[in-house]
Amino acid sequence: MARYLVSLACFVTSSYASLSGLGKDSDSSRQDTSTACRQACSQLSSTFGSAFHWRNDNFTIWDAKQQEVHPTCRVEPSSAQDVANILGTLVDHWCYFATPNSIGGVTIDLDRLSNVEILPGSSRARVGGGATTLQVYEALETRNLSFVGGRVGSVGVGGFILGGGTSPFSNKYGLSLDNVFEYEVVLANGTITTASEAHNPDLYYALRGGGNNFGIVTAFTVRTFPQGPVFTSMTTYAANQSDRVLDNVYELYTDERYTSDMDLGYDLYYTYRSQGNEFMLSGTQRYAKPVQNSAVFKDINRIPTLTRSTNIAPMSQVVGGTESLGTTRHLFATLTVAPSRSFLSQGLRIFQEEVEAIRTVPGLVPNFICYPIQRNAIAAMKQRGGNALGIDREGPLFLILISTAWSNRTDDAAVNRMTANTIERLTVAANDLGIADRYKYINYASAAQASTIFAGYGDENLQRLKKIQKSMDPHGIFTSEGLWRGFVKLL
Repeated sequence: MARYLVSLACFVTSSYASLSGLGKDSDSSRQDTSTACRQACSQLSSTFGSAFHWRNDNFTIWDAKQQEVHPTCRVEPSSAQDVANILGTLVDHWCYFATPNSIGGVTIDLDRLSNVEILPGSSRARVGGGATTLQVYEALETRNLSFVGGRVGSVGVGGFILGGGTSPFSNKYGLSLDNVFEYEVVLANGTITTASEAHNPDLYYALRGGGNNFGIVTAFTVRTFPQGPVFTSMTTYAANQSDRVLDNVYELYTDERYTSDMDLGYDLYYTYRSQGNEFMLSGTQRYAKPVQNSAVFKDINRIPTLTRSTNIAPMSQVVGGTESLGTTRHLFATLTVAPSRSFLSQGLRIFQEEVEAIRTVPGLVPNFICYPIQRNAIAAMKQRGGNALGIDREGPLFLILISTAWSNRTDDAAVNRMTANTIERLTVAANDLGIADRYKYINYASAAQASTIFAGYGDENLQRLKKIQKSMDPHGIFTSEGLWRGFVKLL
């Protein structure tokens, strides 16, 4: 049975780029590393039995680029102690590793760490570090509960939470990382510890936005809340309605008449569809109650649509879907801006112009996506000692995601170029309008943006994160010169 171990889109991209050289330039160094990893795998094989695999059979990952990665072996821990034992073996042999996948090293597959336990009182749940968003929604819904989870069921909660975790529920409860009460972490030296506001508060702070720089998180204790079915509506619009749509979306994002309703959510999409050779503006309305005709959508619903589909269902059904994994290539890139109606129009124009240059790429599906981090979500970032993101305004902020899918490796360079050009031009436009924000959402960042992510948290937060990283990992196992080099590195 295939395992859909999907963590972060940016992780897939970044780890592929960062690990491809195995940290050494010489052929002899690569050979030494390969030998060390074979030795480590031999040792792990004798310990883990059926949970050990020399090949990556029945292991499916969302992004086709990462699916092409071939580790020396893969191992499936069933507990934090297993993870500690694996990590000890890898450090002893100085063998590279990653979750979800490692080039020439060891893949630590957290799939067996997917249990969801609803704790007494029903306001907290303990979630395994290998669980997917869908698994958590399904488990909680048996008790009419939910959590601050994602929009896509196959996404792993580990990477989702460690990078921030924007959610359909963020307008009410904040980002996912601000709804974690405790982390169970395996540190570089094999120590199993917990981090919370009361215990290891520095590590707790660092894990709220610091990514995979501090250890392997094997469990999260997250906030749960009563939740029934939610309303979702997806609409598409003709080109001659674009200005009206953008006017209304801007008001949904910024006008107190709408933003005061914390059940509201709206995601804006501008997509190129090769089948019709056209760009299409669309939106996803979300309302966290089973209400068919919420007043917050009254004005935007007056705009004529080309298509409309509506649904009232539990979140597990909303995010479940049928997704083809491991067959399509993906690239994300991002920026954050203060609200600007003018920027929305400029952004769509820039995106369209850049996509036009590569519209013949087979399987091309590029998206310009925008949704807000609302004031309430930003206010929640100050809870329990604050997080590391460094967002220092009341809000709202607009998150912009350039998300592109395509079919063939031969078109990687063209898509990378289009994405980089789009982000560069959007950044110039934001600077010209005086709305650029230093923060970039790590879960949407491309490998090319990796070096700017933590700087965007602000220098004070960056220096604090580096200090915590060195104290937790003095030998640099989780650094760019260590054994887990993927994702975005502090050092």
